[in-house]
Amino acid sequence: MLIDHIKKDIISRAFSVVSIRQFTFVTFLLLYLVACSTVQAGSLLKVINVIDGDTVMLKNGLTVRLLGINTPEMGYKGRAIEAGAVAAKKALKKWVLNKMVLVEYDVEQKDRYGRILAHLFLDDGQHINLEMLRSGQATLSIHPPNLRYAHRFKAMQRQAEKKKIGLWSLQAYQKKAVEDIAKNRAQGWGRFSGQVQKITRGKKGAKLWLSDEVYIWISVENKRYFLTLDSYKGKQLEVRGWPRKRGQLWSINVIHSSQILIET
Repeated sequence: MLIDHIKKDIISRAFSVVSIRQFTFVTFLLLYLVACSTVQAGSLLKVINVIDGDTVMLKNGLTVRLLGINTPEMGYKGRAIEAGAVAAKKALKKWVLNKMVLVEYDVEQKDRYGRILAHLFLDDGQHINLEMLRSGQATLSIHPPNLRYAHRFKAMQRQAEKKKIGLWSLQAYQKKAVEDIAKNRAQGWGRFSGQVQKITRGKKGAKLWLSDEVYIWISVENKRYFLTLDSYKGKQLEVRGWPRKRGQLWSINVIHSSQILIET
């Protein structure tokens, strides 16, 4: 990034300048550039745009992706608008647009797209990420190692599901048989039910086979966030995630135990 190159140049210049006044100026400029590329934890900043149900833009120009939740896609770049996307965006706009929000980080501060990862709070303490789950406008999406509020989020989602409000009232968010994945070439987030027929293990991870065509993938890196693999064997499960075609097979990558529910 251009800013990173500027930072490096400033640092190298700082060590070659003998004037205290010049060094002080260079140090100040470096700190300013750092501040422009991030958000200080605990900062109160104004939301000037709501991109979709889980992403906003702050007055300083930075984009914030709300941690712990996921909402339907708005269909940018020619893609179809997913069910519930408009309502989710409308709900988030009502809560935060043109309001001051407190930005709170977890372990990771940015995602691979350069967006700030954070929890947002209003000045009265209202937790926006949590409210999106409580109202049924978002689904739980825990991304380790960002686990703050995970238990509270799970509880809020259970309440919304039980009440069948928001997304949970829509046909697209009802549970389907795992066979529907291959039959209907499933795309997008979904809930799929099936029995674990066998478990195969490899160096990179494990596969929980729900049919001859569909398996749940748990990587070695994420294994610690789940029950022991054998505890899933033979169980009827509901898995939540995004099916992906892998040659002739279908895979659902899971990264946290909240994506797998053992059915009773």
